[in-house]
Amino acid sequence: MSETYRCPKCGSENTVWAGYRHNKSGKKRLRKCNECGHRFTPDDGFLRMRFPKEVIVEAVSLYMDGLSLSKVQKHMWQHHEIKVSRWTILKWARKYSELLQQFPDKLEAAFLKR
Repeated sequence: MSETYRCPKCGSENTVWAGYRHNKSGKKRLRKCNECGHRFTPDDGFLRMRFPKEVIVEAVSLYMDGLSLSKVQKHMWQHHEIKVSRWTILKWARKYSELLQQFPDKLEAAFLKR
C-alpha cells in the first residue's frame, strides 16, 4: 500500500516521486505536485534538522539510558567528530523521546545500519 503525500502549497494529493535532494545530512527523496509543480520533501519527523537522524537517535538514546548531557556531548565529539551543544541534545530528547519509546525496533535498526 503506497502512502499519499499532500502538497504543502496547494493541498493536492496528486504527487509523484521526483528524484533526490542532497545536503550535508544526507540524501532525501523529493516529491512533485502534478497540480502546481511544487517540489517538496515529505516530513519524516526529522524535517529541517541539521544533523543526520542516526546521530539524533544515538544522542537521545544515550541520554535516555542515563548519560549526562555533558557525557553525551563528549561522546558525539569523540566518536563522530560532531560538535553539538548540551541544549540541542536536551531539545532532541524532549522532542523525540516519546517517539523512540514507541518504536524500539526502528531504534535498533538505526544502530545496526552503521
